[in-house]
Amino acid sequence: MIVKEFEAFLEEQLAHKVTPAEQLAIFIDSHNVDHVMLLLANNGLSRVPVITKDKIYVGTISMSDIIAYQHEHELSDRELALKDISEMTSDRIPTVDEKADLTEIMHKLVDASFLPVVKENGLFVGIITRKSILKALNSLLHDFSNDYSIEKK
Repeated sequence: MIVKEFEAFLEEQLAHKVTPAEQLAIFIDSHNVDHVMLLLANNGLSRVPVITKDKIYVGTISMSDIIAYQHEHELSDRELALKDISEMTSDRIPTVDEKADLTEIMHKLVDASFLPVVKENGLFVGIITRKSILKALNSLLHDFSNDYSIEKK
């Protein structure tokens, strides 16, 4: 459990911790691989959320997911390019509910650079990045004593 004063300070720093879906690169599960590979390569993105047309979270996709799928199914580049990404998405990155507490978020971010945020019904809300949490922690380490006093017991 996080010390309540630290948690209050961090929550204040993280008031806008969720980057909304509207501000993100997102793929629809029916996009073809050719389109996805082009966007991943040209924008330098390593992993991107995948949703349905109804904005339900499906998983994430990366170049390595696509290459692994191609290898596993022994597909030519031409065959692969025409496939939808729905079969290649990964569910390895854990999600968090939009009401997740800081402890859960921090535990899950250890192994992921971002966490997809979903509502109870699976609707994709956005992401929480490891970078945003680290920035808040940096602020905690440098600015906490501006508002709080620390005494050794």
